[in-house]
Amino acid sequence: MSGERFIENDFPIEEIDLIALREGNSKRPVYRMHKWWARRLGSVFRMLLVTLLSDADAHKREIVRRFWSDWRPEARPVVLDPFMGGGTTLFEALRLGARVVGSDINPVAWFLTKKEIEPVDTQALRDAFSRLEHRVGAEIKNLYRTTCPEGHPAEIMYAFWVKQIPCDGCGQTFDLWPNHWVARWPDRRTVVCPTCGAFFDIPPHAEKATCPVCHTEFDPAHGNSGRGFAVCPNCGKRHRLLDVVQRIGGPLPVRLFGIEGYCPTCDRRFLKPADEGDLERVRQAEAEWNRMKQDALYPRQEIPVDGRSDPRPVNHGYTHFSDLFLPRQLLALSTLLRGILEEEDVNLQEHLLLAFSDALDANNIFCKYEIDYHKISLLFGLHAYHPIERPTENNVWGTKSGRGTFSASFAKVLRGKEYALRPYERGKYKGERIGTVHPGVGRLAPDARRFIEGKGDVFVRCGDSSDLKDLPDGSVDYVVTDPPYFDNVMYSELADFFYVWLRLALKGRYPWFLPEHSRREEELVQNEREGKGIEYFSKTLASIWKEARRVLKDDGALTFTFHHNSPEAWAAMAKSLMDAGFVVISAPFVRSEGKSGFHSSRGNIRYDAILVCQKGNPVFPSAGEWNRSVPEVIGRAREWLERTASLDLPMNPGDILTALMGEALVFLLSPRLRAGPPVGVLSALSSLSEEAPRIGREVELRVPQQLAMFAEAEPDYASDSRDPEEN
Repeated sequence: MSGERFIENDFPIEEIDLIALREGNSKRPVYRMHKWWARRLGSVFRMLLVTLLSDADAHKREIVRRFWSDWRPEARPVVLDPFMGGGTTLFEALRLGARVVGSDINPVAWFLTKKEIEPVDTQALRDAFSRLEHRVGAEIKNLYRTTCPEGHPAEIMYAFWVKQIPCDGCGQTFDLWPNHWVARWPDRRTVVCPTCGAFFDIPPHAEKATCPVCHTEFDPAHGNSGRGFAVCPNCGKRHRLLDVVQRIGGPLPVRLFGIEGYCPTCDRRFLKPADEGDLERVRQAEAEWNRMKQDALYPRQEIPVDGRSDPRPVNHGYTHFSDLFLPRQLLALSTLLRGILEEEDVNLQEHLLLAFSDALDANNIFCKYEIDYHKISLLFGLHAYHPIERPTENNVWGTKSGRGTFSASFAKVLRGKEYALRPYERGKYKGERIGTVHPGVGRLAPDARRFIEGKGDVFVRCGDSSDLKDLPDGSVDYVVTDPPYFDNVMYSELADFFYVWLRLALKGRYPWFLPEHSRREEELVQNEREGKGIEYFSKTLASIWKEARRVLKDDGALTFTFHHNSPEAWAAMAKSLMDAGFVVISAPFVRSEGKSGFHSSRGNIRYDAILVCQKGNPVFPSAGEWNRSVPEVIGRAREWLERTASLDLPMNPGDILTALMGEALVFLLSPRLRAGPPVGVLSALSSLSEEAPRIGREVELRVPQQLAMFAEAEPDYASDSRDPEEN
C-alpha cells in the first residue's frame, strides 16, 4: 500500500456506530472467555483496521463491503499492539490476514490473549472437560447438595450469607441487613424475616411485611445497615463497619441464612431458609478444608498494600487473597485446579485453566445475588473490590442453570474458540449473521527471531513495551492499540485476583509467573500513592511511543483509540506524542461502549477519538496560530458530532469533549514553521473545553428512538439461544 489511507480522511461511523452499540450489549464470544477491563469493541477495531489498510481512493461503499466480507489486503502487514490487554487488535488483525505482535506487561493479559488466538481442537477440548468431570466433578458437586422443600435430593445454585457484627454495646451479635428482599418478581416479593429467618412472599407493592412464623412486622426495603454503618437492633448502638473491622482484627464474620436450589425431581428452582442439613454440610466442608489446606493448591500471598490506589479490600480486614473466599469455595476451587493440572495435553490444560480463572469472578465473597434478575453478580462488574453485607456463594461446578459456574465458564471458552475458528459479523438487524472465512487464530512463534523469519503468524510477549529489543528497526507496518487511560483502571491491583491462582499452575512453565504478584515497577499507570503522577504517565507513555516509532516502518502509522474527560490528560497525551516524534493526521470519532454495564451509564464517556499518527517532527503552534485555528477545530469536531446525532445516538459533555480534543491534537501536533512562542497546550485545550456545553446545545442531541431496538441484549452469538453466563 502506498499514499494516503482511507482513515486519514473519513471513517464510516454511520455503518459502525449502531453495530458497536449492539456489540456493547453482547460482545463477541472470543472476548467473553475471560474478564479483562476496558476492552474495546471488536467491530470498531475491525473497521479501524479495514480503513487503515485501505487506500484513500477506495469508495466508502467498498470499505463497508470489505468490513462485511472476507477481504484481505494483497500484502500481509505486520501489526503490533504494545498494550494488547484483552487481545482485540491481534484477533481482528489475524482475521484480515495480518501477522501480529502483541506485548503487555501484565501476565494475565498475556495468558488470556495467548489462549484467545491459539488454535485448539474443540472436540478434544470437550473430551478434556469430560475427563475432568470424571476426575473431580462428582467430588465438587457433592459439596453443594441440599434438599428441596418437598424433601427431594437437590442441588444448591446459590447459598446466601449475611455478615455479622459483635456489638460492643450489648454484647450481642447481630446481622447486617441492608434490606430484607430475597427475590422480586412482577407479581410477588420473597422476603426474609430479620427475627426468625423465615422466607415468605408478600404482594409486589406492599410497604410492610408481617412474618407468618414469629409475627414480626418490618419494612422489607430498609434494614439496619448501609453506607458503611450498621445499627444494633438490640441496643440501638450505631457502628462504623471499618471501626468494627479494626476492633475484631479481621473481616466481619458471616453466617449462612438461605439457599436457592434446583430440584431435578420437581424440575424447578426453589428458595428456602438454610436448614440444619445445609449448615452441617458447611461445617463438614470447613473441617475438610482445615484438614487438607496445608498441602492444597490455593494462593497464600498477602494482598499488596504499598502504593495501593484503593485501600479495599485490605481495610475491610481481608489481608490475604485466600480471605476473599469461603472455606467451601477454597476446597472446591483447590480440588478443581488439581484436576485440571492432571490433564496431560498442555494446550488443553491451559484452556481449562482459562475457564477456571474466569469462574473465579463469580466464586468469591464479593458477589451478591441480583434479586430482580435471580442470578449472581460478578466481583468485577465494578472495576474495584467492593465488600458487601450479603455475600452469595455460587455452586463452583454448576447445576442445570446458574451464572459464573465452572461449567458455564467452560461453555464460554468453548463458544469463544468455536467463534475464533469460524468468525462472523452481526448484521444491522436482530439475529442477522454474516459469515466470514478467515479465522482469528494463528500459529504462535516461540520467539521474535523465528517470527521475523516468517515461522509463525503470532508472537506474543510479556514485558515492558518501552523495550522491544526482540524486534528489529522498521519491522512493523502498523502499530494499533488502546493505551491505558491514565488513572481509569489499576490493572495489576485487579489482575492480581486472577494471577495468584494462575501462578500456581504456570510459574514452572513461564518465567513471568514466578513473582508473587502481577504488579511490575514499569507498569504504566497514574497512581499518586506510588509517586506516579500525570508527568510520570506522560513520560513513560512517550518512551513506549518512541520504541514503537523505532520498530515502525517510515511509511507506517501509529493508530490508537483514546478518550478522557480531563484536558490535563489530553495535554499529557499530546506531550507524549510530541516527545516521541509523531504527528497526528486525523482523529475520527466513533462509538466505543455499548449502553449496558456498570461503566456505561449516561454520565460516562461512550465515544473514542481514533488518533492516526505518523512519524514526523511536530511543532506546537504559536498562540496566534492556535487562536486563528479554533473555529476550524470546532467545525471539524461538529461534523463528527452532527453525523453521530443524525443516528439518534446519545452523547454527553464528555463525548463532546473527546471530539473536540481529538481534532485539537490534529492541529496542535502538525509539522509547521512556527511564528512566535509556542502556545501552552494545557491552557489551549482547557480553553477549548469550555466550548463543549455550547456545542452540546447547538448540536441536536435527540432522544435516541433507535435505542428501542437495543433495549435488551440479544441471546448473543451462541448457536444455542441460552447464554451460559446469563442464566
